[in-house]
Amino acid sequence: MLYRFYLEKQIKLIIFSFLLLLLSSYIPDSYAHLEQSSSGGVMEGDYFSYIGFVPRNPSPDENTKIIFSIQDKNGNDVYDIETMVEIYSTNMNKRIFYEPWKSQTIGDFEIPFVFENSGTYQIVLGISKENNLKEHVVPPHQMLSSSSDCNCTRILFNVSVSENWNYIWNSLMVIIVVLPFSVFGYAMWNNYQNKKKLKQKLNRYETLRYVIMFLAFAGGLIHLSIYVDHAPLRVEYGLFLLLAAISQIGFGVLFLSTLLFDSNILQKEPRTLCRRNLSIYLFGIVGSAVLIGLYVYAISYTPPLSPENHPEHIDIAGIIAKSLEIALIGVIVYAMKYEIKHLRK
Repeated sequence: MLYRFYLEKQIKLIIFSFLLLLLSSYIPDSYAHLEQSSSGGVMEGDYFSYIGFVPRNPSPDENTKIIFSIQDKNGNDVYDIETMVEIYSTNMNKRIFYEPWKSQTIGDFEIPFVFENSGTYQIVLGISKENNLKEHVVPPHQMLSSSSDCNCTRILFNVSVSENWNYIWNSLMVIIVVLPFSVFGYAMWNNYQNKKKLKQKLNRYETLRYVIMFLAFAGGLIHLSIYVDHAPLRVEYGLFLLLAAISQIGFGVLFLSTLLFDSNILQKEPRTLCRRNLSIYLFGIVGSAVLIGLYVYAISYTPPLSPENHPEHIDIAGIIAKSLEIALIGVIVYAMKYEIKHLRK
């Protein structure tokens, strides 16, 4: 009866936690385009082009730098090209900016601009290998992607400008960070109240579970933080990082739900708990090992579908995330040995 009582409480918390987790994972995905307020990378003709902004989310009447990066099909930088930039306002239905043909020694360049009003803008990037005269003015196009009047490649980006994007994005990021730790704090408080009633102290086994949950949550939050920087590069990169974050936080939620089991049940029904925990432990070990292996591969070799023709750079976020995952594997193995040793006794 006692086991059934705790099992019902555990199932309720699992359902509640995963509903919150799915909600938090859905929201940033719906607003993923806000990270760069652009369509990210676009393949057109022989070129793969990216667009970005400084500040990241442009606001009306704000000095903005529009940053372009042009690469070839293999992800290599291109050199000695000519570019032309047009900006159209969907609200005004006309061209509001034109930069004539200009020689670029490398495909990375920027232009200053001020978006005067909120709304949707379309930015056209023209690329050519020919020597176009600066006096060759490209007239406004009705079909923006049409390459008439120039022997060039025209790439179209859609941009949303709003005063509220930064507020919305920052609010969502706060929710995503606070939400898992709020659930984590609720479980700790609930467990503390139960132990206070029973006049018990936190033992080593429960301490291990808290450490495992903390490591899983921390790793998931780091993947969420770097997700917003990688999502514009390729959709596949963003989805992978989002999936990794959801998996790690989900693993932490699973472990969090086990806190509703009194640690004394390990003594009363050890075989049942060990069988249940084994599947959770293996999920954590295998998942963390896969993430570590993929990271080692990505910094050693060029990853598949990479927009850049070289291995990923080693950064502080990656080092911290992999350190947490290695620590997570170590603590899980220690917890498994603890349970097996207790079961044998």
